Amino acid sequence: MPTKSTLINHSIFRQLCEVIPPYQVAKLANKYEIRSRSITPWNHVVSMIYAQFTHAIGLNDVCDALHANRSELYLIRGAKPPSRNGLSTANRTRDPAMAEELFWTMLKHLQSQQVDFGSSR
Repeated sequence: MPTKSTLINHSIFRQLCEVIPPYQVAKLANKYEIRSRSITPWNHVVSMIYAQFTHAIGLNDVCDALHANRSELYLIRGAKPPSRNGLSTANRTRDPAMAEELFWTMLKHLQSQQVDFGSSR
């Protein structure tokens, strides 16, 4: 009989998103006064990570793929696929400094867990 760990299917993308502490995106969204209308800050971050992870050519690729895999996407802390218009508006109007601060915060977080993380050898 297989062990429980072999029964659970975690994609690398899901694992990457789950490395981000649950409170971190909401904390930064409050700091940068990001208000959600059609796309929440968490959904926006997950969509942008997906775009980088898959080398997506454009927003249509990102939105179509996320909509096609919406049930798997929902397993990543309830993330929902954005509409094309919602993602386009979020990319145009939201402060990119939030994404930069999320990067540096995550780098510090990972280095606190593994001292050599990100260092060149």
